[in-house]
Amino acid sequence: MAQPITSVPMTSGQEKQLVRFVADAAESAAKRVVADADFLWKDGAQLIIERGGELKTAIERATLNALKQLSSRYSVLTETRLLKPVAQATVLARTRPFNVAEFYQTIPGAYIRSKRFFVDRLDLSTKPMVDSAPERPYVASLLKANAFDAEIRKELPENHLSTLEDIASLIEAQPVGKPGLLLANGHANIFYVAGKNAEVFAADISLDPKSGWSIDICKLNNLGYWFSGLQVLCPGTAAL
Repeated sequence: MAQPITSVPMTSGQEKQLVRFVADAAESAAKRVVADADFLWKDGAQLIIERGGELKTAIERATLNALKQLSSRYSVLTETRLLKPVAQATVLARTRPFNVAEFYQTIPGAYIRSKRFFVDRLDLSTKPMVDSAPERPYVASLLKANAFDAEIRKELPENHLSTLEDIASLIEAQPVGKPGLLLANGHANIFYVAGKNAEVFAADISLDPKSGWSIDICKLNNLGYWFSGLQVLCPGTAAL
């Protein structure tokens, strides 16, 4: 299991080393890119020279994004054909034992639509007590078009599965539809979770104004496609 990255500032030695690495990489990349830019003629090259400030800003932005991706143990999500990251939050570390099975069978302010299917397919009876868990960043992405689970998962990071304890934390953080990472307007919040025999299921968390949080799982692609406007959530970070 990945350990959380601490918030201790980098040392002066690390800062100097990183500046040198970035400078060396930039010089090497600049020589290679300019040499390979066979589309550039005299007039085009002059236009770039005159717009040097814009080029500098674009390079700084690209470098910052690269540093964010390389410094994170979690995938950095970017906009794709189907998904647009719109929000992110951190699931706090668990420092006390957490009974996953008990939570989902006695969950306050929420209900499971098909409890028998949920308990059986996620094998809740065999879930061990979670003694502790590190904090984990989560990203919520807007589904921009109708799509099946297989299409959505192709555009998510390889390690996009969520844990039941993380989903529980997000539900606990938004009692009675309190604002937070989860959509609280009745639209679905989609997670992907591993169940019995490592089978992956789609978990649908949505708010019913009268009954609280509604929780359901379904086999992938079993209900057809998901409608645009829903949210897809998974561990990761994003440059919003």
